[in-house]
Amino acid sequence: MIAIAGPVGAGKSTLVAGLAGVLPNTATVHFDHYERMTLQPIEAIRRWAQNGADLNAMPVPGLAEALRSLKQGCAVVDPATHTEIAPANFVLFETQFGRRHAATGEVIDFLVWIDTPLDVALARKLRQFLGGIDLNNQAELKAFAPWLADYLDNYLEVVAGLLRRQRDTVGADADLVIDGGLEAVEMLKQVEREVLARLG
Repeated sequence: MIAIAGPVGAGKSTLVAGLAGVLPNTATVHFDHYERMTLQPIEAIRRWAQNGADLNAMPVPGLAEALRSLKQGCAVVDPATHTEIAPANFVLFETQFGRRHAATGEVIDFLVWIDTPLDVALARKLRQFLGGIDLNNQAELKAFAPWLADYLDNYLEVVAGLLRRQRDTVGADADLVIDGGLEAVEMLKQVEREVLARLG
């Protein structure tokens, strides 16, 4: 069970996809496909953060059970895509919380932390958002502007603090820390080399 953790915009999805292409016989599980916290109003998330941001109080129904099932050689169904995830030699687990989320952290064998500066991670996320809209469509741009303003307000008020805490706690538990400022291919080479070395 190889967990890939990092802040929003760190490059977790890109690294997981790359590892799936170079490691033999892999399955992929995404924390985001199970979590329910981001469906709540920002006020609820703010209260959760102010009360200590207990990761074990975060609702991720079925995730720990799915990870354990895969480790035991049983297939599971992804709740977001409704596709079957077959058991594999390597389970690539994309997560924000590494071993700090007890129920899922206990099944992790190898944790990679992508150490990406938060300004770089935010810039990447904003670029991703922009890639999803038609810049020539005035209606889309008009709707996007206030949404982006709200996103950045929430980022400054709540998310940035959570990401700093994530870096200081989740990153400290990692078996491998890689520089998130590197090109994706370099990050991939580092992780692949470390994983294969541990097998040898």
